[in-house]
Amino acid sequence: MAKEINEKNTDINKVALKAGSWYVFSSVMLRAISMLTTPIFARLMTTDDFGVASTFSSWASILVVFCTLNLTFSIGRAKLDYPGRLDEYIGSMQLLSLLLSGMVVLVLFVFSGSLSDFMAIPKPAVFFLGIQLISGPIIDFYQNGTRYRYRYKENVAIGWYLCVANILLSLFLVLCIDYEKGVLRIAGGVVPAFLLGLFLLSKSIKSGYLRYNKEFWLYGVTLSAPLILHEISHSILSQSDRIFISRICGSSDAGIYSIAYNYGCLLIVVTGAISNGWLPWFHDKFFEKAFNEIKKNTKTVVMLGCYIGLACIALAPEAVAILGGSRYAKGVLCIAPVTLGIVCQYIYTHYVNIEMHLKKTKFVPIGALLAAVLNLILNAVFIPKYGFVAAAYTTFGCYFVLMLIHYVYSRWILKVSLYDDLFMFGALLVTFLISGILVWSYSHTVARFTFLVLGFVSFLICFRKYIISWVQNRVNRRSK
Repeated sequence: MAKEINEKNTDINKVALKAGSWYVFSSVMLRAISMLTTPIFARLMTTDDFGVASTFSSWASILVVFCTLNLTFSIGRAKLDYPGRLDEYIGSMQLLSLLLSGMVVLVLFVFSGSLSDFMAIPKPAVFFLGIQLISGPIIDFYQNGTRYRYRYKENVAIGWYLCVANILLSLFLVLCIDYEKGVLRIAGGVVPAFLLGLFLLSKSIKSGYLRYNKEFWLYGVTLSAPLILHEISHSILSQSDRIFISRICGSSDAGIYSIAYNYGCLLIVVTGAISNGWLPWFHDKFFEKAFNEIKKNTKTVVMLGCYIGLACIALAPEAVAILGGSRYAKGVLCIAPVTLGIVCQYIYTHYVNIEMHLKKTKFVPIGALLAAVLNLILNAVFIPKYGFVAAAYTTFGCYFVLMLIHYVYSRWILKVSLYDDLFMFGALLVTFLISGILVWSYSHTVARFTFLVLGFVSFLICFRKYIISWVQNRVNRRSK
């Protein structure tokens, strides 16, 4: 019996590792492709056009919360509570999300003129926003279903389709149509998602899973509802800076900030992919009470995120020069605080995972709301005085506060001692200190690249076991 359990655990670990590796690799590659095309769009579009597209993305990120009620967060736990009924659960949640999306989109279309002025985006962009809010959640629910069943090939294929179709259609529209470039860039991303959303929706309807289920709706809303305010607050925290900059400083500064922010957010792609691959494994292991295994592997995951964050900061001047050119050079000063904020977010996600698994989410929104309100106040005070760079520092400070709140809640209120907290905060402190040195070295190129080489060597030393294992696996596969 013990042997069978060990074999089962080994199989789960292998599948989770393989799926997680593919998520990370694919997400990084897709982001790399997107980053490689950013210089093209930055030169085809004015900074104002770039700012319009960025502001659109910010509003989409905020409003999608009202369309989904964060119901996707409940899927991981529902997989355990409703074994064998995951497809039914996802279909029921998808129907609820569609009804909510329809109501939000109706408001957008009816009041498009007034909302266009308020959102600081053209009226056609408001209509594209409505289309995005319908199709985005459909795709999100489907991808979450594949992720929690470790069907990484489907998940990866969807990601590649959206990325490549977005870039190709956007380039065609911007180059061939004489119209507002910002709106055309928006359309290039919305249309492929809308087509895929229609296909996946028809697939759900044919499967018969897209139907009302009172038990599932109550379960999903009860588990996810406390996180609605959290997610709205989190969206405000991550997106309000560009909205504030657009309204206070203008679309041009919003475009400059967006180039820097988008590069800093390369870390979000990597850490998000790591977290998405990690989360199904975490739920399974926590359910099995394999706490030592979680604690051990968390250290490796945290260190990886810190190393990647420091690499982003070290290469910031070159990245901004390539992505936007001299018009966007001022944005380089935003990258370090943006990246450090993302590292804080990455670390506190581990504490949120505990709260989600234990279904203790009622306190979570309070911390997010406090951070969001603090961010709005700081943005309103400091952006008019110090310009768009201030937004990066206010966002970083609020993410740090939010990290402390989640730590206190999970460790001292829920009384769960799962991680090596001293290691977690020690790694964060070292990352802060090194980032300060790297920012100083922006005007000392030789010193900066010396630090970069030393950092890479230390990375190879710290992760030598995993690197050697990966190389050996590749060699063994080729030899077979």
